[in-house]
Amino acid sequence: MGSWKRNLHIKRCQESVQHLIQNETAFWDIKLLFIGGPLGGPYPIINQGIVEGLKGLVREVITVTPDADIINLAVQTQPDLVLVLLGDQTPYQQIQAIRKMGIKTAVWFTDDPYYTDVTTQFAQYYDFVFTNELSCVSLYKMLGCKQVHYLPFAANTNIFYPNYVDMAYARDICFIGTAWNNRISFFNSIAKYLSNMNIIIIGPLWNKLSHYSLLSNKIVPTGIPSTTVANFFNGANIVINLHRSHDDKTLFKKNTRNLNAYSINPRTFEISACGAFQLTDVRQDLSSCYTPGYEIVTYTSPNELIEKIHYYLQHEDERYEMALRGFQKTMREHTFQKRVLKMLKTIFG
Repeated sequence: MGSWKRNLHIKRCQESVQHLIQNETAFWDIKLLFIGGPLGGPYPIINQGIVEGLKGLVREVITVTPDADIINLAVQTQPDLVLVLLGDQTPYQQIQAIRKMGIKTAVWFTDDPYYTDVTTQFAQYYDFVFTNELSCVSLYKMLGCKQVHYLPFAANTNIFYPNYVDMAYARDICFIGTAWNNRISFFNSIAKYLSNMNIIIIGPLWNKLSHYSLLSNKIVPTGIPSTTVANFFNGANIVINLHRSHDDKTLFKKNTRNLNAYSINPRTFEISACGAFQLTDVRQDLSSCYTPGYEIVTYTSPNELIEKIHYYLQHEDERYEMALRGFQKTMREHTFQKRVLKMLKTIFG
């Protein structure tokens, strides 16, 4: 459903996929044991993305939850690689035992820098460390990790993809995410403007807004399933992205080193994977993933965001062209298959 231009845009995105996705010729004749992340939060999406991305790249993937007895499993199955997501629920003693068997081990940290007080306690027990945050590479090297590599987030394209959605999801503006303190301050500063817009704001803690009464009829102050998130992205004319501050103290205060955050969040990739038009704040590593002004549009202040919302709501064709280019870049370079391909090349050559 929706306007004919929106439907045409979705069709263009869908038709371009077959030209963008190339079957990978790389293949490793290995058995991989994957210990997924926690069962809550964003981890099921990442788990699924990794497992799907590995299909066709390796001979066999065995997937288990963090509470599995991975030592006995490793003895029974003799994998060539044990890959762990996050790793905070996997005792490092098990990783040490697996390494003594001659099995390679790798961990992908996906909560950096916000969880580094925890991850730095066991990173050195892995052969390979991959981090989603550019600023953390030097940290893990300083701790003695010999193989540390930057591996940014990606889009799970089984969930986030261009799709025709019901008009119930249609909005001019959409923002979905937890109300971190910097987001609260930012949205408070433009609450009066947003109160007159066709906007929906979804996520935990948004009732903390001091101007909540102005926006209460536009706020859903809870989390929603990822499939519903994708529907709202597909239904919006503009999706706002605002990164969490590196020194945020709202929840998960596990960055006492006050490490900076240079890398972009999962939302950047997920929004673009839906073929949605995105207005995002700037992070240092953004331009290495997308070309600002060509595949994605940035803002640096509340006033600039307002100006660009006004402009792009009035310039529909420009909006769709920008979103199409962002979608195409995502499908070419920022899928989980691309990430695990880079990981396997790093480990096995």
